[in-house]
Amino acid sequence: MARAIGVDIGDRLLKVVELSGSARSFRVQRIAIREIPGSENGHHEDDGSTELTDDLVIEESGELTHVDETDEPELTRSEQISQLIAEVFREMKLPKEDVCASFPAHTSVNREIQVPFFEDDQIRKVVRFEAENHLHSHSIDDVVVNWIKTGETKDGSRLTIFASPKQDLAERIAQLRRARVDPAAIDLDATALYTTLEATGLVEQNPNCIVVDVGASSSTLIMLVDGRPRVMRSFRLGIGSLEEEVGRELGVAVGEGQSEMRRLTGDSDDLLVPASELATPESDTDKSLTQLQTDVVTDSRTMFVTKLHREAVRSLASVSTDSPPDKLLLLGGGSTVPGVAHALSERFGLPAEPVDLLEHLDCKDKGSDPELTGAAIGTAVGCGLRMLGRNPFGIELLQEEFAPRNVFEVIRTTLATAITLLFIVIGVWTYGIKEELKAERVKYNDMAAVVELMTFKAELAYLQGIGDPPGNVKTKDVAEKMARNKVRGLARDEKRINRMRALLTQRHRFLQDRLGLRSDIPQLPSAVKCMYEIYTALSAVPREQLGTFFQIQEMIIQERRATVKIVVDNRTVFDTVRRLFSQSPYFKDRAADPTKVVEPGAEQTVEGRFRQNFTFKFRDE
Repeated sequence: MARAIGVDIGDRLLKVVELSGSARSFRVQRIAIREIPGSENGHHEDDGSTELTDDLVIEESGELTHVDETDEPELTRSEQISQLIAEVFREMKLPKEDVCASFPAHTSVNREIQVPFFEDDQIRKVVRFEAENHLHSHSIDDVVVNWIKTGETKDGSRLTIFASPKQDLAERIAQLRRARVDPAAIDLDATALYTTLEATGLVEQNPNCIVVDVGASSSTLIMLVDGRPRVMRSFRLGIGSLEEEVGRELGVAVGEGQSEMRRLTGDSDDLLVPASELATPESDTDKSLTQLQTDVVTDSRTMFVTKLHREAVRSLASVSTDSPPDKLLLLGGGSTVPGVAHALSERFGLPAEPVDLLEHLDCKDKGSDPELTGAAIGTAVGCGLRMLGRNPFGIELLQEEFAPRNVFEVIRTTLATAITLLFIVIGVWTYGIKEELKAERVKYNDMAAVVELMTFKAELAYLQGIGDPPGNVKTKDVAEKMARNKVRGLARDEKRINRMRALLTQRHRFLQDRLGLRSDIPQLPSAVKCMYEIYTALSAVPREQLGTFFQIQEMIIQERRATVKIVVDNRTVFDTVRRLFSQSPYFKDRAADPTKVVEPGAEQTVEGRFRQNFTFKFRDE
C-alpha cells in the first residue's frame, strides 16, 4: 500500500501526517504535532554579552571572559526545527521518501493578472513573462513562479500568481535536508489546504463560501465560487499577534501573554473566555483589577478580529460574482480560540463554522489534542495527498535549481547511460514531428479563436434579433451569457471548428427559410409525370402480352415512394410487368437503389385472379 508523508512547518507548531492508500481512497495513519522550540517567546533572546573573538566575550559589566570550549554553541531557530523534524521521523519510524513539505504562502508575492489565453499549455508558456511585469520588489530570477486559474473572461483567463523567493525556499529545503529528509515535492500551504478541503468533500458541500485558516503568525483566505477558488491570499496576521497585544497591554513579557491569560481565566486551557465565566473575586480591589484585565483581553480580541476582517475585505473588494458566499469556514489553531468565530461571523455577516477535519477524515490516530488536531492538520494532509497523486493546481516549488537531487542517484550508471542514449535517439527522430505538430496546433488554436469570436457575435445577434426559441428575444445581458455558454459548451477538440461552423450554418439556414431566400430548395416531382411514366412503361408491349384480364386497381404516388397495385388472371404477367418497369428510363433515373428499380410485393389471390404490389423508392432530388 502506498505511503505518503506530509510536513507542515508553521511558526509555532510542526505538523507531520502519514497517509496510506490512493488519491481517491486514503487514510490518515499517524499524526504528530510538536511545538517548535522558542516559539513561545516569538524570538531568541541573547545572554547580554557581545562576541569579541572565538574565545573572548565582553560581558555587560565590561569584563573580558573566556568561553569554555566544552560548551556547545546555541542552535539557531532553523537548526532547532531541523532537529525537531529529525526527532519526529525517528520516533515514528517514518520513511524519508515520498515526503511533501509546505511553504508559507504569505512569504510569496501574490498578484492577480489576466492573460489572453484559455488553455493551460498556452498559459504556462507566458505566465513567467507576464508575472515579471507585476513584480516590483523582486527580480524574476530570484523567485519561483506558480499560478492557479481563478476564472475566465471574454478576453482570456484570470490568474493568481505566487512568486516564492528562492532564498526563503532554500532555507526551507535546508531545514529538511539537515534532518536527512530530501523532499520529493514542496507545495504552498494555501493550495495544500484547498487540496484537503476538496478531498474531504467540504468543497462539494460548500461550493460558495469563504475559508479562513488562522495560524500563529499568518492567516490564509480562500473564497470559493462554484467549488473553485476565486481568491486565494495569505497575509501576516495570526493569533500570535493577539497574545503579543495582551502581553503588552498587561505589562508582561511577550512570551508570558498566554500564561497571563490562563492565570486570569482560572488556569484553564482556553486562552480567552467570556468575562461572565470568570471566577468571582474576593474583594472589590481584586474585582476591579480582574475586570480591567478582562476588558484588555476583550478589546485586544476585538482589535484582532477587526484587523483580520479588514485584510479579508481588502482581498475581496474587487471580486464580483453571481454566487455570493453563504458561509464562513474556520480552520487553524486560531479557530479554536473562544469568541473568535462569533466575532468573525458578526463582522462578515455570515454564519461561521469551525471545521473539525477529523470528522471528515478516516483517521486511525487523532493525536493527543483532537480539537487542535482537527483544526490544524489541513495543510499537512494536503501535502500528503500531493504524494498520493492529488494535485488539483499543479503547484510545484522544486523547480530549476531546486529540483530533487536524488533523481538519478538510485539508477545504475550503465542503465542511466542506456536510457539517456535512447532518449537522444528518440528525440532526434521525433524532433521534426514535434515541431510540425506544434506549428499546426498553434495555427489551429489561432484559427479556432477567430472562429469562436465570430460564432459568439453571430449567436449574440441571433438571440437579440430572433431569440431561442424563435420569438423569445433576449436582452443584451442574457443574450451575452447564453451565447458565451453556447460557445463554451462546444468540446475543445480537433472538431471544435466544425462544430462552430455547423452552428452558424444552422442559424443561417433558419434565417434563409424565414426570409424566403433559400436557393437549394429541391423541386417537387410531379405525380402526374410519374403516373404517365407508369402507363408509358406498360404500353411498351402489345396488350395481348398482359393477359386477357389486366387491371391497375390502386396507384399511390408520394414524394419519395410510388405503389401500383395490379390484378391479372395469369401470374406470369407479373414477370412481364416487372421487366417493363425495370427498363423504364424514368424509373431508372429516379430509383434510390439502381439495382432495385422496382420492388414486387407478395402475391394474393382474389376471386380466381392474382394481385401484386409494385413499389418504387425514389432517391432525394
